[in-house]
Amino acid sequence: MEKVRRWAIGYYCIQGLGVAAWWLLMYLFPETSNWFRLEQGSLISLNSFWLGDLLLIAPGSIIVAILLHLHSKYALSAAWLVTGAIAQATFYTAAYSLQTDLGWLGLTLMLPSVLWSGLFATGLTTGQQMFRRSNPASARYFLLKTFSQIAVVWTLILGVLPLLIVQLEDKVGVGRIDFPLQRPLASALFVGISLLGIWAAIVMSKAGKGTPLPLDHATDLVLSGPYRFVRNPMAVSGVGQGLAVALFLGSPLVALYALMGSAIWQVVFRPLEEDDLEKRFGSDFRCYRSAMLGATRNAF
Repeated sequence: MEKVRRWAIGYYCIQGLGVAAWWLLMYLFPETSNWFRLEQGSLISLNSFWLGDLLLIAPGSIIVAILLHLHSKYALSAAWLVTGAIAQATFYTAAYSLQTDLGWLGLTLMLPSVLWSGLFATGLTTGQQMFRRSNPASARYFLLKTFSQIAVVWTLILGVLPLLIVQLEDKVGVGRIDFPLQRPLASALFVGISLLGIWAAIVMSKAGKGTPLPLDHATDLVLSGPYRFVRNPMAVSGVGQGLAVALFLGSPLVALYALMGSAIWQVVFRPLEEDDLEKRFGSDFRCYRSAMLGATRNAF
Protein backbone atom coordinates (compact mmCIF):
# COMPACT_ATOMS: atom_id res chain seq x y z
CA MET A 1 0.00 0.00 0.00
CA GLU A 2 2.86 2.38 0.78
CA LYS A 3 4.23 2.06 -2.76
CA VAL A 4 0.83 2.83 -4.26
CA ARG A 5 0.48 5.85 -1.98
CA ARG A 6 3.85 7.24 -3.10
CA TRP A 7 2.97 6.80 -6.78
CA ALA A 8 -0.42 8.43 -6.15
CA ILE A 9 1.23 11.47 -4.58
CA GLY A 10 3.38 11.94 -7.68
CA TYR A 11 0.47 11.40 -10.03
CA TYR A 12 -1.88 13.88 -8.36
CA CYS A 13 0.88 16.51 -8.33
CA ILE A 14 1.44 16.03 -12.06
CA GLN A 15 -2.29 16.10 -12.74
CA GLY A 16 -2.83 19.34 -10.83
CA LEU A 17 0.11 21.08 -12.45
CA GLY A 18 -0.87 19.71 -15.87
CA VAL A 19 -4.38 21.15 -15.71
CA ALA A 20 -3.04 24.53 -14.61
CA ALA A 21 -0.39 24.45 -17.37
CA TRP A 22 -3.06 23.67 -19.99
CA TRP A 23 -5.02 26.80 -19.11
CA LEU A 24 -1.81 28.85 -19.02
CA LEU A 25 -1.00 27.59 -22.52
CA MET A 26 -4.37 28.74 -23.83
CA TYR A 27 -4.02 32.09 -22.06
CA LEU A 28 -0.54 32.79 -23.46
CA PHE A 29 -1.28 31.34 -26.91
CA PRO A 30 -5.00 31.88 -27.58
CA GLU A 31 -4.77 30.23 -31.00
CA THR A 32 -4.26 26.86 -29.32
CA SER A 33 -7.89 27.01 -28.15
CA ASN A 34 -8.91 26.04 -31.66
CA TRP A 35 -7.36 22.58 -31.12
CA PHE A 36 -9.89 21.91 -28.36
CA ARG A 37 -13.01 23.83 -29.38
CA LEU A 38 -16.29 21.99 -28.85
CA GLU A 39 -18.45 23.84 -31.36
CA GLN A 40 -18.04 25.71 -34.62
CA GLY A 41 -17.55 29.45 -34.38
CA SER A 42 -17.50 29.66 -30.59
CA LEU A 43 -15.20 28.97 -27.64
CA ILE A 44 -17.85 29.59 -24.99
CA SER A 45 -18.37 25.90 -24.17
CA LEU A 46 -14.64 25.24 -23.95
CA ASN A 47 -13.88 28.30 -21.84
CA SER A 48 -16.72 27.44 -19.46
CA PHE A 49 -14.57 24.65 -18.03
CA TRP A 50 -12.13 27.09 -16.40
CA LEU A 51 -14.07 27.47 -13.16
CA GLY A 52 -14.18 23.76 -12.33
CA ASP A 53 -10.64 23.13 -13.58
CA LEU A 54 -8.92 26.00 -11.76
CA LEU A 55 -10.99 26.02 -8.58
CA LEU A 56 -11.51 22.28 -8.10
CA ILE A 57 -9.49 19.88 -10.26
CA ALA A 58 -6.08 21.60 -10.35
CA PRO A 59 -5.87 22.70 -6.69
CA GLY A 60 -7.86 19.65 -5.60
CA SER A 61 -5.27 17.31 -7.10
CA ILE A 62 -2.47 19.12 -5.28
CA ILE A 63 -4.45 18.98 -2.05
CA VAL A 64 -4.96 15.22 -2.49
CA ALA A 65 -1.19 14.79 -2.88
CA ILE A 66 -0.55 16.81 0.28
CA LEU A 67 -3.17 14.89 2.27
CA LEU A 68 -1.73 11.57 1.12
CA HIS A 69 1.75 12.72 2.13
CA LEU A 70 0.41 13.64 5.57
CA HIS A 71 -1.50 10.33 5.86
CA SER A 72 -4.63 12.36 6.46
CA LYS A 73 -7.92 10.55 6.95
CA TYR A 74 -9.47 12.99 4.48
CA ALA A 75 -7.18 12.01 1.61
CA LEU A 76 -9.47 9.34 0.16
CA SER A 77 -12.54 11.57 0.27
CA ALA A 78 -10.59 14.29 -1.54
CA ALA A 79 -9.32 11.77 -4.11
CA TRP A 80 -12.84 10.61 -4.91
CA LEU A 81 -14.06 14.21 -5.13
CA VAL A 82 -11.37 15.05 -7.68
CA THR A 83 -12.06 11.81 -9.58
CA GLY A 84 -15.75 12.65 -9.77
CA ALA A 85 -15.02 16.17 -11.03
CA ILE A 86 -12.71 14.85 -13.75
CA ALA A 87 -15.22 12.17 -14.75
CA GLN A 88 -18.05 14.69 -15.04
CA ALA A 89 -15.96 17.02 -17.20
CA THR A 90 -14.81 14.14 -19.39
CA PHE A 91 -18.27 12.68 -19.93
CA TYR A 92 -19.66 16.14 -20.69
CA THR A 93 -16.92 16.66 -23.28
CA ALA A 94 -17.64 13.23 -24.78
CA ALA A 95 -21.34 14.04 -25.08
CA TYR A 96 -20.51 17.35 -26.74
CA SER A 97 -18.03 15.77 -29.16
CA LEU A 98 -20.54 13.13 -30.20
CA GLN A 99 -22.98 15.88 -31.17
CA THR A 100 -20.61 18.35 -32.85
CA ASP A 101 -17.79 16.02 -33.98
CA LEU A 102 -15.29 18.43 -32.39
CA GLY A 103 -13.15 18.41 -29.27
CA TRP A 104 -11.73 14.93 -29.80
CA LEU A 105 -8.17 15.93 -28.90
CA GLY A 106 -9.27 17.27 -25.54
CA LEU A 107 -11.30 14.13 -24.88
CA THR A 108 -8.30 11.96 -25.76
CA LEU A 109 -6.19 13.80 -23.20
CA MET A 110 -8.88 13.69 -20.52
CA LEU A 111 -9.68 9.97 -20.65
CA PRO A 112 -6.35 8.82 -19.11
CA SER A 113 -6.91 11.24 -16.21
CA VAL A 114 -10.26 9.62 -15.43
CA LEU A 115 -8.67 6.19 -15.55
CA TRP A 116 -5.63 6.98 -13.40
CA SER A 117 -7.56 9.04 -10.85
CA GLY A 118 -10.19 6.33 -10.52
CA LEU A 119 -7.64 3.54 -10.21
CA PHE A 120 -5.59 5.31 -7.56
CA ALA A 121 -8.71 6.20 -5.58
CA THR A 122 -9.94 2.60 -5.84
CA GLY A 123 -6.57 1.06 -4.98
CA LEU A 124 -6.04 3.32 -1.97
CA THR A 125 -9.60 2.68 -0.76
CA THR A 126 -9.78 -1.09 -1.12
CA GLY A 127 -6.11 -2.06 -0.74
CA GLN A 128 -5.66 -5.74 -0.01
CA GLN A 129 -9.41 -6.15 0.44
CA MET A 130 -9.74 -6.62 -3.31
CA PHE A 131 -7.83 -9.93 -3.03
CA ARG A 132 -10.02 -12.78 -1.82
CA ARG A 133 -9.26 -16.49 -1.86
CA SER A 134 -11.26 -18.85 -4.01
CA ASN A 135 -13.62 -21.23 -2.30
CA PRO A 136 -12.55 -24.90 -2.43
CA ALA A 137 -13.52 -26.60 -5.69
CA SER A 138 -12.24 -29.04 -8.29
CA ALA A 139 -9.47 -28.19 -10.74
CA ARG A 140 -11.97 -28.57 -13.58
CA TYR A 141 -14.22 -25.93 -12.04
CA PHE A 142 -11.31 -23.52 -11.57
CA LEU A 143 -10.31 -24.01 -15.20
CA LEU A 144 -13.88 -23.31 -16.32
CA LYS A 145 -14.02 -20.10 -14.31
CA THR A 146 -10.56 -19.02 -15.43
CA PHE A 147 -11.25 -19.46 -19.14
CA SER A 148 -14.65 -17.78 -18.78
CA GLN A 149 -12.86 -14.78 -17.27
CA ILE A 150 -10.28 -14.86 -20.05
CA ALA A 151 -12.99 -14.86 -22.73
CA VAL A 152 -14.68 -11.79 -21.22
CA VAL A 153 -11.48 -9.86 -20.44
CA TRP A 154 -9.80 -10.54 -23.78
CA THR A 155 -12.95 -9.57 -25.69
CA LEU A 156 -13.22 -6.28 -23.82
CA ILE A 157 -9.56 -5.31 -23.31
CA LEU A 158 -8.10 -6.66 -26.55
CA GLY A 159 -11.11 -6.27 -28.84
CA VAL A 160 -13.73 -3.68 -27.96
CA LEU A 161 -11.51 -1.02 -26.37
CA PRO A 162 -8.80 -1.06 -29.09
CA LEU A 163 -11.49 -0.66 -31.77
CA LEU A 164 -12.93 2.33 -29.90
CA ILE A 165 -9.44 3.79 -29.53
CA VAL A 166 -8.88 3.44 -33.29
CA GLN A 167 -12.09 5.37 -33.95
CA LEU A 168 -10.94 8.09 -31.55
CA GLU A 169 -7.56 8.06 -33.28
CA ASP A 170 -9.24 8.72 -36.62
CA LYS A 171 -11.17 11.65 -35.12
CA VAL A 172 -7.97 13.19 -33.77
CA GLY A 173 -6.13 12.59 -37.04
CA VAL A 174 -3.34 10.32 -35.83
CA GLY A 175 -1.70 8.45 -38.72
CA ARG A 176 -1.54 4.65 -38.92
CA ILE A 177 1.54 2.45 -39.16
CA ASP A 178 1.65 0.32 -42.30
CA PHE A 179 4.37 -1.97 -43.67
CA PRO A 180 4.58 -5.30 -45.55
CA LEU A 181 3.64 -8.46 -43.59
CA GLN A 182 2.50 -6.31 -40.71
CA ARG A 183 -0.66 -8.27 -39.90
CA PRO A 184 0.82 -11.77 -40.27
CA LEU A 185 3.68 -10.73 -37.96
CA ALA A 186 1.25 -9.21 -35.45
CA SER A 187 -0.93 -12.33 -35.53
CA ALA A 188 2.07 -14.61 -34.91
CA LEU A 189 3.21 -12.43 -32.01
CA PHE A 190 -0.31 -12.39 -30.55
CA VAL A 191 -0.63 -16.17 -30.66
CA GLY A 192 2.83 -16.71 -29.20
CA ILE A 193 2.42 -14.33 -26.27
CA SER A 194 -1.14 -15.54 -25.65
CA LEU A 195 0.17 -19.07 -25.13
CA LEU A 196 2.22 -17.76 -22.20
CA GLY A 197 -0.90 -16.30 -20.62
CA ILE A 198 -2.90 -19.48 -21.18
CA TRP A 199 -0.10 -21.59 -19.71
CA ALA A 200 0.03 -19.34 -16.63
CA ALA A 201 -3.76 -19.46 -16.26
CA ILE A 202 -3.80 -23.27 -16.37
CA VAL A 203 -1.01 -23.53 -13.81
CA MET A 204 -2.72 -21.03 -11.52
CA SER A 205 -5.99 -22.95 -11.74
CA LYS A 206 -4.42 -26.34 -11.05
CA ALA A 207 -1.51 -25.57 -8.74
CA GLY A 208 -2.86 -22.38 -7.17
CA LYS A 209 -6.45 -23.59 -6.80
CA GLY A 210 -7.93 -20.30 -7.92
CA THR A 211 -8.34 -17.88 -10.81
CA PRO A 212 -6.47 -14.75 -12.00
CA LEU A 213 -9.35 -12.53 -10.81
CA PRO A 214 -8.36 -10.74 -7.56
CA LEU A 215 -11.77 -11.40 -6.01
CA ASP A 216 -11.35 -15.13 -6.72
CA HIS A 217 -7.60 -15.48 -6.20
CA ALA A 218 -5.42 -18.58 -5.90
CA THR A 219 -5.25 -20.11 -2.42
CA ASP A 220 -1.75 -21.63 -2.83
CA LEU A 221 1.49 -19.91 -3.81
CA VAL A 222 2.26 -20.81 -7.44
CA LEU A 223 5.93 -21.52 -8.16
CA SER A 224 5.71 -23.88 -11.13
CA GLY A 225 5.18 -23.51 -14.87
CA PRO A 226 6.03 -20.04 -16.23
CA TYR A 227 6.22 -18.75 -12.65
CA ARG A 228 9.63 -20.42 -12.42
CA PHE A 229 10.98 -17.82 -14.85
CA VAL A 230 8.93 -14.66 -14.28
CA ARG A 231 6.86 -13.49 -11.34
CA ASN A 232 3.95 -12.13 -13.38
CA PRO A 233 3.65 -14.08 -16.63
CA MET A 234 0.01 -13.13 -17.14
CA ALA A 235 0.86 -9.43 -16.91
CA VAL A 236 3.71 -9.89 -19.39
CA SER A 237 1.34 -11.74 -21.69
CA GLY A 238 -1.34 -9.05 -21.42
CA VAL A 239 1.02 -6.22 -22.34
CA GLY A 240 2.46 -8.25 -25.21
CA GLN A 241 -1.02 -9.00 -26.51
CA GLY A 242 -1.93 -5.32 -26.40
CA LEU A 243 1.18 -4.38 -28.38
CA ALA A 244 0.45 -7.15 -30.89
CA VAL A 245 -3.09 -5.79 -31.36
CA ALA A 246 -1.62 -2.29 -31.82
CA LEU A 247 0.72 -3.65 -34.48
CA PHE A 248 -2.13 -5.47 -36.22
CA LEU A 249 -4.23 -2.28 -36.31
CA GLY A 250 -1.21 -0.06 -37.03
CA SER A 251 -2.35 2.13 -34.15
CA PRO A 252 0.05 4.31 -32.10
CA LEU A 253 -2.67 5.11 -29.56
CA VAL A 254 -3.45 1.44 -28.98
CA ALA A 255 0.28 0.90 -28.39
CA LEU A 256 0.21 3.70 -25.81
CA TYR A 257 -2.90 2.08 -24.31
CA ALA A 258 -1.01 -1.20 -23.91
CA LEU A 259 1.99 0.52 -22.35
CA MET A 260 -0.28 2.43 -20.02
CA GLY A 261 -1.77 -0.91 -18.97
CA SER A 262 1.74 -2.05 -18.08
CA ALA A 263 2.30 1.12 -16.03
CA ILE A 264 -1.02 0.63 -14.21
CA TRP A 265 0.01 -2.91 -13.33
CA GLN A 266 3.41 -1.80 -12.06
CA VAL A 267 2.31 1.12 -9.89
CA VAL A 268 -1.16 0.07 -8.68
CA PHE A 269 -1.99 -3.61 -8.89
CA ARG A 270 1.39 -5.32 -8.55
CA PRO A 271 2.31 -3.62 -5.24
CA LEU A 272 -1.12 -4.42 -3.80
CA GLU A 273 -0.94 -8.03 -4.96
CA GLU A 274 2.57 -8.51 -3.60
CA ASP A 275 1.51 -7.05 -0.24
CA ASP A 276 -1.31 -9.59 -0.18
CA LEU A 277 0.99 -12.48 -1.15
CA GLU A 278 3.52 -11.53 1.51
CA LYS A 279 0.78 -11.30 4.09
CA ARG A 280 -0.58 -14.74 3.17
CA PHE A 281 2.59 -16.69 2.43
CA GLY A 282 5.22 -14.80 4.42
CA SER A 283 8.78 -16.07 4.06
CA ASP A 284 7.89 -18.44 1.21
CA PHE A 285 6.87 -15.53 -1.00
CA ARG A 286 9.78 -13.35 0.14
CA CYS A 287 12.27 -16.10 -0.77
CA TYR A 288 10.60 -16.58 -4.16
CA ARG A 289 10.64 -12.84 -4.89
CA SER A 290 14.30 -12.57 -3.87
CA ALA A 291 15.24 -15.53 -6.04
CA MET A 292 13.44 -14.07 -9.07
CA LEU A 293 15.04 -10.66 -8.56
CA GLY A 294 18.45 -12.33 -8.32
CA ALA A 295 17.83 -14.26 -11.50
CA THR A 296 16.84 -11.04 -13.29
CA ARG A 297 20.01 -9.25 -12.15
CA ASN A 298 22.20 -12.17 -13.19
CA ALA A 299 20.56 -12.25 -16.61
CA PHE A 300 21.79 -8.73 -17.26
